[in-house]
Amino acid sequence: MLFQCGFRGVSVGTRVIILDDENAVFLVKHSYLAGWYLPGGGVERGELPVVAAKREMEEETGIVCTSNPELWGLFLNDKLMVPDYIACYVVRDWRWGNDEGVPSTFPSDDGEIIEGRFFRLEALPPDITRATRTRLEEWRQGRESAPFW
Repeated sequence: MLFQCGFRGVSVGTRVIILDDENAVFLVKHSYLAGWYLPGGGVERGELPVVAAKREMEEETGIVCTSNPELWGLFLNDKLMVPDYIACYVVRDWRWGNDEGVPSTFPSDDGEIIEGRFFRLEALPPDITRATRTRLEEWRQGRESAPFW
């Protein structure tokens, strides 16, 4: 979502580190981007980032957050024309959103997500994006994260 601040716009988005019981992380592939990403997306006008994170998580993965996500960090992607702030959350408490309790099928109904699955943190896919790999390594190692996405 793009917000106007005077003459400058600002984009606000979210990403979610979804972990299973074995600390594997759920990643998604988009139909319009190369590589694996953390699920997430834009914050709508009037929407809190934590609400957007839960909404985007369910829309992109079929996974429903069952407790409040933990805010892990706030990052800036300043490589774009408009500054993009990204709130990154960690989710450990979740359930599959369908009645069968099994993963959603991909591609998503809107065609945005073509694949999604859990990966062990020590065996991430080779085509994971640099920013996603960096964030996961920082989180896994308990390091202070860099402020830039």
